[in-house]
Amino acid sequence: MKIKVTKNIYLKEVDLKDTNYILKLRTDKKLSKYINKTSKKKRDQINWLKNYFIRKKNKIEYYFIFQVKKKKKFYNLGFARIIKLSKKNFHFGGWILNKNTEPWVSLETCCSIYKYAFKVLKYKSCLLWINLKNKKVIKFHQNLGAKYIKKDKKEIYLKFKFSDFLKMKKKYNYYF
Repeated sequence: MKIKVTKNIYLKEVDLKDTNYILKLRTDKKLSKYINKTSKKKRDQINWLKNYFIRKKNKIEYYFIFQVKKKKKFYNLGFARIIKLSKKNFHFGGWILNKNTEPWVSLETCCSIYKYAFKVLKYKSCLLWINLKNKKVIKFHQNLGAKYIKKDKKEIYLKFKFSDFLKMKKKYNYYF
């Protein structure tokens, strides 16, 4: 499945053909600095993806490659996951973008995940837990409207509600 969600971004469901791309980004020390570590073995990533397909079938998790179309060809920009936490809440995580992406890519890929989760999957709020050292991403989500819930020694917890999405959509209408 590949669908256009925002002005420039298509969400493509991951498949086994994406293994090398996912592994390249997830094992890059700089790009994966603040996310869970991944085995560098291709077969481990394939097994993880096979288990993901079961979670996807059970509507527990959704894993997308961000793509942009230029001259009839699609180019990968990164990926992220939507993880079901409850009937109303999801977590937006595992978000990695290619090195040296244009500044608009961060905003529009985030908008695309929120739009898909709120409009297609009908969630009511997003719960984020972000490594306290990842100050840029914390500030990014707070600037979009995510509200502080709590923090512990390792992470900050934020909540982004559907009403926050609607405000964000109005503010960044250009990308929708």
